[in-house]
Amino acid sequence: MAEEFGNEPHGHITSLAVKRPYRRLGLAQKLMDQAARAMVETYNARYVSLHVRVTNRAALSLYQDTLGFTVCNVEKKYNGDGEDAFAMRRFLVKFAIDNGVQPAHRATFFSQNKGSRYMKRNNNE
Repeated sequence: MAEEFGNEPHGHITSLAVKRPYRRLGLAQKLMDQAARAMVETYNARYVSLHVRVTNRAALSLYQDTLGFTVCNVEKKYNGDGEDAFAMRRFLVKFAIDNGVQPAHRATFFSQNKGSRYMKRNNNE
């Protein structure tokens, strides 16, 4: 778990890979949803962040279209080879409600004040 933006706990995905023969079977979505569930249940995380290469169309489609991540920023020369990356975020309150996930601390997780400036930027909550 990482903390930033006023010490609000959140998760961060550093890597996700599915071996080529097992792609397009929904495994990445299941892994990401299970990770999100654990972040909410254990750490009360209200969002999860990640970085993805701007040229990785398959990953962008998964993150944006399937999982509901939004692009927050472009990190110039983020990758070792100098390629830019999108900084992305998925808010987890709607995910928790839709999937019956019980947060670690229900009162603070569903509080409108905690993280409200981030919720205004994203219609997923």
